[in-house]
Amino acid sequence: MSGNDTGYEHADRGASDPPGPRPNKSPPNRFHVISDRIRPRLKTIGAAITAIAAIGAVVGGFAGYWSAWRAVKSEIFHDQRDQQKSAATQPGTVPRLSLVVLPFANLNNDPEQDYFADGITTDLTTDLGRIPGAFVIGRGTAFTYKQKKIDPKLLGSELGVRWAVEGAVRRAADQIRINVSLIDLATGGEFWSDRFDGDRPRLAELQDEIVARLSRSLSVKLIEAESRRSERQKNPDAVDLAMRGWAKHHETPRTRDSTLQALELFDSALRLDPDNADAMVGKSWNLVIKTINQWSQSPGEDVRHATELIDKALAKSPSSAAAHTVKGQILNIGRPEAALFELDAALEIDPNFTPAYITKGTAFTLSGRAREALLPLQIGLRLSPKDPAAYLMHFQLCHAHVHLKEYAEAIDQCRRATNLNPVFWLPYIDLIVAYDSLGRPEEARQALADLYRVWPGFTVQRYQKLVYSFSTNPQFRREFDDILLAGLRRAGAKEQ
Repeated sequence: MSGNDTGYEHADRGASDPPGPRPNKSPPNRFHVISDRIRPRLKTIGAAITAIAAIGAVVGGFAGYWSAWRAVKSEIFHDQRDQQKSAATQPGTVPRLSLVVLPFANLNNDPEQDYFADGITTDLTTDLGRIPGAFVIGRGTAFTYKQKKIDPKLLGSELGVRWAVEGAVRRAADQIRINVSLIDLATGGEFWSDRFDGDRPRLAELQDEIVARLSRSLSVKLIEAESRRSERQKNPDAVDLAMRGWAKHHETPRTRDSTLQALELFDSALRLDPDNADAMVGKSWNLVIKTINQWSQSPGEDVRHATELIDKALAKSPSSAAAHTVKGQILNIGRPEAALFELDAALEIDPNFTPAYITKGTAFTLSGRAREALLPLQIGLRLSPKDPAAYLMHFQLCHAHVHLKEYAEAIDQCRRATNLNPVFWLPYIDLIVAYDSLGRPEEARQALADLYRVWPGFTVQRYQKLVYSFSTNPQFRREFDDILLAGLRRAGAKEQ
């Protein structure tokens, strides 16, 4: 899947397929921040949401928990969407409550403990992204600054944000100390700092305290959150193993070995605590990755297992944007129209969750709605412009433009994708078609040569079989046949 495994670039690839870096993943959400405007309502329907979600999972999942989330819609989500749209379509816009959480330093001088500091950074990114009105740079971009000396003013200019959160973590056995600072990027000065101490079973509480203090410092009222603290306190060792699994999941480039290692860690966490929703989401996500990349010996069984796990995770934790996004990724393989409902639910929960925007853009194109794919992909790039998976976002923008016959725009986006990742094969297909359609045969031939260089076994029929497995939508198929397949044949691509 593209954009954090949210499309179809790796499916149906065999041993002769080109190697290449796999996209980075954004982590799961762990806390749910809810507006004062809907909190009283949630008190009365909270039990109903859980019950409906559970019933939905038992009977096949989709309708139950989606209905639950429709029940808690509020204008606050629409306000935040407007802000995201404004920031994406007007790159010079710097939202008032805009920030980046920089990777926390590991003060243990032990690289084996990096996963712990990284996990806390990821959690805080997610928590702050749920504050009403917040615009939070994605994890993928934030982690490109890890262990780098940073000029605050330059950082603010590069990312288009006003604030940076930075900190450090020290862990001694079960004792944890977290130092946190809030930096005003306009002046480079420290606006606020504090220290938080506790033991490992209190990690979720410490993170809640940090978010509350940051919110007060930013003059934002943080209202009562529906967190997973009780779940995470249940078995600290399972929480630790899940954090290790997510660290492996985020390794770049992704490989078969790193994916299998992540699955082993999530399995170990679930053996200790079968109800750990973070581990369920992580295992489901990596089963999808394993299947999409043709690393699975039993893909049908792995997809079924991934679906069972994600439905169980959603029944237990319906406020997980990551879980809804993974469900959307699964549905994007054959049912993209249904995937859109899941992705809307994810973005209502966390309007800053980049993988949901990327997956949604892919789902729109697969659903024959390429025009609508552009905005979510643009928002994804605004939220995480330096993401290791940015080449996938640029490709999906290119692909949507090709479906719209906007070939000049497509070439610009696909060239960005190939510059970021020259061994990624899908952009070359769209370049072939775009150049041919604009009457530029020499450039089309060069793009075709580039395609065979990165994937010597490419054929039109193999590509058709791959893409047809993702969508039966009539409008998508017409565009695909009349534009992509016809263009490849005109340019002289091998038929079979």
